[in-house]
Amino acid sequence: MHGIISELRVLLAILLFAGAFACQQQSSLAAMDRLLLTSWQSYRQHFISPEGRVIIPERDGGTISEAQAYALLRSVWARDEATFARVYAWTYLNLSRVKSHGDSLLSWLWGRKSDGSWGVLDANTATDADLDYALALLLAARRGWRAPPGFPDYRQEAGRVREDIWAREVVLLANGEALLTPGNWHEAEAPYLVNPSYFSPAAYRLFGSAQDRQEDWQSAVVRDSKFPSPLRGEGQGGGENSLPRSRPREGRGAVTARPDWQQLHKSAYTLLASLNQGLKNQPGVGLFPDWCRVDAAGRVAAAPGRDTRFGWEAVRLPFRLALDFLWFGDVRAADLLRQKFLPFFKKEWQAHHRLAAVYNFDGTPAVDYESPVLYAGVLAAALTCGDRDLARDLSQKILSFCRQENGRVYFEAPNHYYANNWAWLGLALYAGWTKPFTE
Repeated sequence: MHGIISELRVLLAILLFAGAFACQQQSSLAAMDRLLLTSWQSYRQHFISPEGRVIIPERDGGTISEAQAYALLRSVWARDEATFARVYAWTYLNLSRVKSHGDSLLSWLWGRKSDGSWGVLDANTATDADLDYALALLLAARRGWRAPPGFPDYRQEAGRVREDIWAREVVLLANGEALLTPGNWHEAEAPYLVNPSYFSPAAYRLFGSAQDRQEDWQSAVVRDSKFPSPLRGEGQGGGENSLPRSRPREGRGAVTARPDWQQLHKSAYTLLASLNQGLKNQPGVGLFPDWCRVDAAGRVAAAPGRDTRFGWEAVRLPFRLALDFLWFGDVRAADLLRQKFLPFFKKEWQAHHRLAAVYNFDGTPAVDYESPVLYAGVLAAALTCGDRDLARDLSQKILSFCRQENGRVYFEAPNHYYANNWAWLGLALYAGWTKPFTE
């Protein structure tokens, strides 16, 4: 690790200044790849136990399903099959609800119990983690990776997880729209609490392809494995592709019929378009709230007792939308972010050359400090909208948070698990690492 650390200053210098010199394009590409690999190796060494558990200092050494899913996604995009296998093994053994509740979703919270033992502290689910978990397993299968001996096949387990997401975490509204809820603990009837940052339209597409085409991944409409990257001078986006259709469902409330991922995909954009205009009695400037409430007719409003700021939750949404555009060329993602969202942040950037870490729903800064997490979210929007200059500026801003200390390479703070994940994911998106893979 000492040799890696000694290279960090050189890598950062190349990355921070290469944007102004065309002749440095290739050196900046190599430096970005090296930095992504180095920071992943450091994260793996300091945050992931030998057994495969992500150790979160802020949770007294415990973990959450979100953290395990992030580690799986990062492993597959970093081409780290061994780490993926051990993180999966620990996650399946310790968080899967298959034995305790009869489904393949993940218990969201694991840590030290009151008697000093370690185990599940809350067996309820977090839908974003379940979606990312299923997506990571699918991507691993698409890479041709095999599960550790004695554990379920990646593709088969991904199928079980996505079926249970649909059955336990998706509801149908009276207006016919499908709605993703935050977990198995959702309300029995409308209005429903919703976290828009959980919406993952690119994952819905892959789930639909796996389901409707009987796992025939070669026929799924996805990008070639040569994923475009502005750092590589390649184009972004493309024509919109339709999702494979599935049989219609019947009934209302909790969904038990065959999953219709195209329906959920369409409904997600319908709801986000409404949020883009504002919440009930709260005009918007294009920002999305951390939480909201959706009634039976699909109308959005503030959720009592929940945060409506564009904060630590909502900042993830542009990344998820970016995957749908960059993988599938869905112009709805770009249109949604281009209307108000990106113009708002571009104006803020041009006026102050910095962005606050959190914004109120009305667009006023909620804090006076910066965070690489916010920059990663806006970077994803810039990539989706084709604003390469802004994307480059924001990538360099994220790089300015990179540090080395005591043998560690990290972003913002050595023990801040969330910032280290999202800074990396933002840069990985920019560098073209976040591929859907083809078989």
